[in-house]
This record gives sequence, C-alpha cells and structure tokens, in this order.
Amino acid sequence: MFIRFICVICVLKKNQYLCQKIFIMIAENIKQLPYGNSNFESVILENYAYVDKTKFIELLEKESNKNQFFIRPRKFGKSLFFSMLSCYYDMHRAEQFQKLFGGLYIGQNPTPRKNSYAVMEFDFSGLNTTSPENFIKSFEQNVQRTICHFLEKYQSVFLRAKELIGQITGNHEGVGSIRTAFDTAVIANVKTFVIIDEYDHFANELIIMGVEDVYKKMVQANGIVRDFYETLKIGSKSVVDRIFITGISPVMLDDLTSGFNIAKNLPLEERYNNMICFGRKNYYRKADKIHADFLENITR
Repeated sequence: MFIRFICVICVLKKNQYLCQKIFIMIAENIKQLPYGNSNFESVILENYAYVDKTKFIELLEKESNKNQFFIRPRKFGKSLFFSMLSCYYDMHRAEQFQKLFGGLYIGQNPTPRKNSYAVMEFDFSGLNTTSPENFIKSFEQNVQRTICHFLEKYQSVFLRAKELIGQITGNHEGVGSIRTAFDTAVIANVKTFVIIDEYDHFANELIIMGVEDVYKKMVQANGIVRDFYETLKIGSKSVVDRIFITGISPVMLDDLTSGFNIAKNLPLEERYNNMICFGRKNYYRKADKIHADFLENITR
C-alpha cells in the first residue's frame, strides 16, 4: 500500500489538473465532523462522521443497577450520547431502528430493551440563576415543559394526555407534574426511561457566583432540587425502569445524600473510560479510513 501511495504522489506532482480533480473527489467523500450537533438522528441520517459508541448500550443494560450516573468535562459528546440512547430506547422509534442503527454495532446485536420505553428527557442548562426566586421559577418551568412534551409525544398511549397538559399548565405545576406523568404511565402500563443532561449546570453557576447558600437550600431537605430527585427515586419503585444522569462533577449528587442515593457512579469503572469521548484509537481509525478511501478512489 505504501508503494502505491508513493506512486500516486508522483503522478499528482506531474499533473496539476488531475491533482485538483482527485482532491475535490476526496473532499466530497470525506464525512464532516458533527461539531456542535448533538442530535443523533441528524448525525446518522445526514451522514456525518460518527464514532460507534453503541456497544456501551449493551454494557449499560447488563448493569444490575439501572440508575446510572456519568460525568465528563464539557464538549466530550455527552449530549450526543444521550440522544443516541433516546433514539435506541424510544418506543415510538421502532420503525426507524434499522435506518438509525443498522450500520452500527448495536444494530447487529440488539438488546432485549430496544424501543421499549417512553423516554423522559431533562436538560438543566440555561436556567436563570440570578436570584433564588428566578431560579425556582426557571427550574419549575423547565420541568413543566419537559413533562408536557413527554405527555404530548406519547399521547397515543396516554389517553388523557391533552387534558393533563391543560391541567399542568393551568395550575403551573412544577415538580408535581412529574408525579402526574408517572401516575399516567402506571395506568397505561408503560415503563419510563428518564434521561437527565447537564444535571449540575445550574449548581456550578450558583457556586461560581458565590451564592452557595442558595445552592444549599435547593439541595437540602424541602429544597426544589432535592424534591425533584426524591420524586424520581419514588418513581423508580414502580414505573421508572431506568435513569441515566450526566454532568461535569459529582458534587451535587453527593450533596443530595439520601435524596438520590440509588445511582451507580460509572466513571469509577475502567471499562467505561471511552464511553463518551473521541480517543486516540478513534482518531487513528478515522485517519486510516480516510487514507483507505483516498487510495480506493484514485485507483478506480
């Protein structure tokens, strides 16, 4: 292969037109990196470069503890990984399974739980932390929007979905709306997978701003954040079958103490080191693939 590559370079140096045509052809065939795109469906269907992390679905599903916690610094691909989990487990995406996962490891090795949940997705980035009042209002609105979206998305199985959405928005329910959603799922006999992205985003902002007293009130007994996680903990005894949480620090989870002491801290296990990242081996595999495509295209 090395000799063929040298021969190609020699040809290109003697023929500038051929050189331009080949590099245009290679550029058209090299997949773009999905920088800033955390939508798994978009990445796959629009043919972006994607490092297959779906084997970790198999590992996560085999864990005895279904409540899982994972931390990584920002820009490591956590949100894209969550989007992938959502697409894989969402009961409404069963017809898309082959299209989204057919070319990936999990597409050839599906797990028993694929497309079997109503997925409830929280994202706690962007909350208003300028004052305790604004934070509580922002947090409750975030939860309410998430629950309303959840009920609307699965209204085909939640027969009173529209009525409940009107009730939640009319009463301005916050954390209480989660209990409403769980009760509805119990009646419909639908298991739920709860995904929480940026679980500690607001906590980091409050601590950095020097208002730790506000932060402590929110995570201590009767605080709104603690109430949120205690509600999830209660739900895990019935309708919530799986919970996956991610952020950048374990501090807040530790501060919640008994409010949410049921999650397994996955980063403590070496086998999950490469679950959310673009490692050295991934880089070399992509470089080798580009090189192989280059040679294949110019020798056709």
